[in-house]
Amino acid sequence: MMRSTHILTLPLATLFVSSLLSACTTPPVEHLYRLDYPLASTTQAEPQYELVIATVKVPEAINRPQLVIQKSATESLVTDEQRWIAPLDEQLTLSLMAHLRTNLPDAWLSSDTGISAGIATNPSSPLPRYLAKVQIDQLLINSGSQLTLEASWVVLDHNRKLLKREHNIFTVRLNGSAYEAVAPAMSEAARQLAEQVGTSVQGVRKTPATKP
Repeated sequence: MMRSTHILTLPLATLFVSSLLSACTTPPVEHLYRLDYPLASTTQAEPQYELVIATVKVPEAINRPQLVIQKSATESLVTDEQRWIAPLDEQLTLSLMAHLRTNLPDAWLSSDTGISAGIATNPSSPLPRYLAKVQIDQLLINSGSQLTLEASWVVLDHNRKLLKREHNIFTVRLNGSAYEAVAPAMSEAARQLAEQVGTSVQGVRKTPATKP
């Protein structure tokens, strides 16, 4: 009987160890997230001015592929399996451009790295030109609670003279405790930021600009 028991327990132990090794070697599943923003309209009004959007600057601590979640006021968690599908500064720039195209239908928009950037920097252009630069000062994602985006931006004329300087904090509640709630909240914060930047541009437009 002792010999029989020994023969039976050996395969069971082997199976258990094999199962543990298999679980350890299973690669983790990555979840990729992107910001949601409107697609460009196929129709556009005749442009009355040009607006160049500089790439949105994001602190290196949060401009990384992984989501950075605040565990406390002094501790952050970097989630290796929860990632942005593209760098956060690129996504924020695209989101800002998309929303501004909707909010400023009479503007010809381009980015300082885009294909049409040369149009907006052409000295012979007959349209007034402006430059908007945005910087993310802080991004705090509190799991199950809220997302806080702090940003500063300026609007410059064609000579890069400062026309407007603004700063604001945008707070959006997370719809649930899962990581999936982060991207929609970030998308909404980016939309609110774009709305405020558009308001700043419209404000300087009320004062007649000197053509180059």
